[in-house]
Amino acid sequence: MHLPEIDRYGYGESPLHRLDPRLKLLALGLLLLATNLVREIRGALGALGGALLLTLLSGLPLRFLLWHLKAPMSLALLLALGLAFFTPGIHLLGPLTLQGLLLGGTVFLKVLACFLYFLALVATSPLFQTLRAARSLGLPEKLLALLIFTYRYLFVLLDRARNLALAMQARGFREGTNLRTYRTKARLYAFLLLHAYENTERILLAMQARGFSSPRVPALPPLSRREILRGFPLFLWAFTLLGIGFLW
Repeated sequence: MHLPEIDRYGYGESPLHRLDPRLKLLALGLLLLATNLVREIRGALGALGGALLLTLLSGLPLRFLLWHLKAPMSLALLLALGLAFFTPGIHLLGPLTLQGLLLGGTVFLKVLACFLYFLALVATSPLFQTLRAARSLGLPEKLLALLIFTYRYLFVLLDRARNLALAMQARGFREGTNLRTYRTKARLYAFLLLHAYENTERILLAMQARGFSSPRVPALPPLSRREILRGFPLFLWAFTLLGIGFLW
């Protein structure tokens, strides 16, 4: 089972690794906003081109990118196909229309660009440093603590799911497209949900017994002028893309 370690490659020597995580979070917000403002396919192609360039600069392995893009791109492809076949316009082949094809392509390219921006800017910093940057930018400490605990115990839950799956296979379970498989998987997910809930109560009691009262996520030190100048090209592209979004 592949573990969702978003910061597996958080330590590196690429230009994006050397950027302050606060600048990356601010730039990410601007880039996502600008990409979503794009209305035509040529603007979406420009956004995707910038995302591919950032991904190349990040030095992240292709296998890592493909694994994290697999689920969102599958959903985006289904949405794009639905738009291509159900949008009124000039018919090309059966219910497929030119307007639907352009709209679906624009949506798909925008979603791909958004996820590439996210991976290039978030996966190039250690997770705790990213959360400290979010704290420096004003995100509440309780929300950050919740994110930290969720990410930490997600691996515990996945390890439990892996052990249960191996136990089911050892007892002769074979996955298929039938009612028995769906019932078995539904029971597995229900058990994992109950297990996670009970584990949460035990963790809370253990933390309270050790004197835990409120989370502490320290903020990062102030930005230097050199760090700000290092992030200038990224913000220049973000504002350029924002202008493209308003024009196209």
